[in-house]
Amino acid sequence: MHQIFHASADVVNDAADVLSTHPPALSADEAQRFAWEWYGLRVRVSALNGERDLNFLAVGEDGRKYVLKFVNAAEPRDVTNFQTEVLLHLGRRDPSLPVPRVVAARDGRCEPELECGGQRIVMRLVSYLEGVPLHNVTPGIALMSDMGTVLARLDRALADFSHPAAARDLLWNISHVPRLASRLDYVVDPRRRASVQRFFDHFGARVAPRLTALRHQVIHNDMNPQNVMVDARRHDRLGGIIDFGDALVAPMINDLATALAYHVSVGQPPFEGMQACALAYHRVVPLEAAEIELLPELVRARLALIIAISHWRAASYPGNAAYILRNNARAWEGFERMDALTPAAAASLFRPTLMENS
Repeated sequence: MHQIFHASADVVNDAADVLSTHPPALSADEAQRFAWEWYGLRVRVSALNGERDLNFLAVGEDGRKYVLKFVNAAEPRDVTNFQTEVLLHLGRRDPSLPVPRVVAARDGRCEPELECGGQRIVMRLVSYLEGVPLHNVTPGIALMSDMGTVLARLDRALADFSHPAAARDLLWNISHVPRLASRLDYVVDPRRRASVQRFFDHFGARVAPRLTALRHQVIHNDMNPQNVMVDARRHDRLGGIIDFGDALVAPMINDLATALAYHVSVGQPPFEGMQACALAYHRVVPLEAAEIELLPELVRARLALIIAISHWRAASYPGNAAYILRNNARAWEGFERMDALTPAAAASLFRPTLMENS
């Protein structure tokens, strides 16, 4: 689906408001009460990590597990609905995809609203995906391949999805990474700060102008290791993809680039894991020549984005710094490894393998 989206400052500001607004304040007892009142479920709950929303793991009397989410009050209502509709669409297009399934409330609504601290907030209940978070696993080539296959299936299922709120923008949109240059002030090391600034300048001049010609569609946009579950019994199999909170319309290839960015060091010889993931994706959703050519630049862009945003957010919210900086060290390692490649070496990362299999 070819759909071009140009960044809107107002939409970016809305996204920043969500990042800057504290999640809803509800106790575990209140969450359990709402689960019974709205869903007829008697559950035990425990808090889950989250940067924007309040999330609970809810375990029913029958042992079934759910995630009970209370959405950040600053999130626009249509954006909340967009995320719900993405999950419902995936369930229709590819029922076997390992993604959360939306559970309707007693009255049939998928997004009940309730009063919290004088504000109206949305609640969403989804199935819980069992597995081991990818950040707790050392991924091998088989797992990287399976991740590429599942991500391609997800993007294929989303290719015909549309929603009024899909054409939004976020700080986590790698298509517009140079606009975060001011956030680099929070990177203390001057050498490192300068290296990312050089890349921002390069991306703005050489990469960004080419993105509008690429295939655009709704993408997951956040395949970080906390959002990818591995099969608990077989660590060579993907168990699921969670958290569609950053979904938006963007170049389709950005989804693959985001996934690859967290695994630059996987494999021997170097980059073998990234290449295996990209090839598996390509076999399900064949990539176009321009997408293959820009893929290394987009991987580096995601890493630069992680660096800029995490340093800024950790300084702004020191109490949550450990969670915010969870991918920072890996991002620096990957960025510096990619940054050390010559232009010819970067261009050859994916092109020979993928073009041979086109």
